[in-house]
Amino acid sequence: MTQLRTALDEGGADQVFVLHGLGGCGKTAVASEVFRIATVEGGRAGLWVNAPDLASLRAGLLAVAADRGASEGELTAARNGLRAAADLVWERLDRSGQPWLLVIDNADDPAILREGNWLRTSPGGITLVTTRQVASHWWPGATLHHVGVLPREDAAQVLCDLAPERGTPEEAAEIADRLGRLPLALTLAGGYLAHQVISPWSMAEYGRALERGNEVDPIELLDQGAAYSGAHPSRHLASTTWELSLDALRAQGLPEATVLVRVLSCWSHDPMPLHLLTGPGIDTVVPRARIESALRGLLDHSLTRLVPGPPRCLRTHGVLLESIARGTPADQRDVLVSTAAELLMPVLPEVSRPWARGDPPLAPYVPHTLALLRRAAQWAGVGVGQATTARVLECTLRLAIALHRAGDYASALSVAQEAVARGTSVLGANHPAAGVHRRTGVGSGHRPRIAVGLPPGGRPRAPHRSGRRTEPRLRPGHREPPDPRPAPCPYRGRGVRAHLWDRPSEDPRRTVPAEPDTR
Repeated sequence: MTQLRTALDEGGADQVFVLHGLGGCGKTAVASEVFRIATVEGGRAGLWVNAPDLASLRAGLLAVAADRGASEGELTAARNGLRAAADLVWERLDRSGQPWLLVIDNADDPAILREGNWLRTSPGGITLVTTRQVASHWWPGATLHHVGVLPREDAAQVLCDLAPERGTPEEAAEIADRLGRLPLALTLAGGYLAHQVISPWSMAEYGRALERGNEVDPIELLDQGAAYSGAHPSRHLASTTWELSLDALRAQGLPEATVLVRVLSCWSHDPMPLHLLTGPGIDTVVPRARIESALRGLLDHSLTRLVPGPPRCLRTHGVLLESIARGTPADQRDVLVSTAAELLMPVLPEVSRPWARGDPPLAPYVPHTLALLRRAAQWAGVGVGQATTARVLECTLRLAIALHRAGDYASALSVAQEAVARGTSVLGANHPAAGVHRRTGVGSGHRPRIAVGLPPGGRPRAPHRSGRRTEPRLRPGHREPPDPRPAPCPYRGRGVRAHLWDRPSEDPRRTVPAEPDTR
């Protein structure tokens, strides 16, 4: 914004600026503010063209030529193909007696700009383009600016401005975090809160509704706010705005891009190591030879973005992933979840393999394994079968045990706890896959139990429990024998050493119920 304002203030010309980013990230809003500054504060002529397709672009730019003084005869000749329409437009822009700002909005198919030579520079003014297409080869000579999500404070302020009486700034910030601070989602949420008449919700109630998972469809809830915007429905609905980009990719001969983003929707919005997409399981849904082009298509249309490594990662917005998952046909869900599980399996150590200090870190895979578990549970009975759910539970079992062996006890217990809760609800308490998780770390009532040993050379100490103390209990008549098995990792000063046993109830040592560490 600073560079654009400087160009306007200094009477800039012969420049093209391109605002690119994910659909719904506020590119048009930024362009509108630049337009206001140029016309109201800078005295420029403001020219705005909507360019989602060739017909709209052509009609809009001929209207620009008329505004800049083209005669009816010249316009008729251009419409009838008797003279090049683009030449007429830029001839009139070059001869304009007033500096101007031309905004070409929603130019998501830059090929139509190139083929007709519609985009040029001019000594008469500045051109600003908004697009989802990030590939620089489409914009030679232009200055590119990425438009991303809002900072937390600004995102909260959007909600407070739209629904000022519905909650506090901190409640607004919590909703903004849940929505990934995406301007489209914030606008929809604020519109919904501001226009409720019967039993209006507070921001806290809206936030709880977003968190209710299977009870409330978050994308449908967001879309209800679009009724008050009056904007183009396809571009301003969370359920459909990204389908425009996927439609464009299909038209370019890349239907695999849709399948690939559906695989991504089985995982988390956290950075995902790129090498996951090179696993042998990917061939089930996308031919390996097409992965590169499909991924390039998603990147070019700002549907995902690269995060520098190591390891190199992809990051896809959470609202986009929820929208894509919501629109995935039921008959494709089982194979997508199964593929996502098979791609995770090689990076999660087998249960029988002991932890080694040189093992790669597990942290990048924790959110994706848990997100896959939640997606499988969400789709259970509406596309995903029990065999696939059991395979996903095997992923979480590997992860829980590997985390424990690496010394990350709190995360291991948290993963095991969620796996048992979701596995039992989907498969039933007697299913072997759910039973395996209970035996490896969960006691009665699905509460994880850890075996507590003595710190080296010290007395037993109660583990920290987020504001409460839980004292170890000994069974009557039992003394605690020394542990014959090696500790999975060196003592780290926490006062306890913990082990997940196959049958904790049969272990003669004292046990302590434990909650996941929420610090």
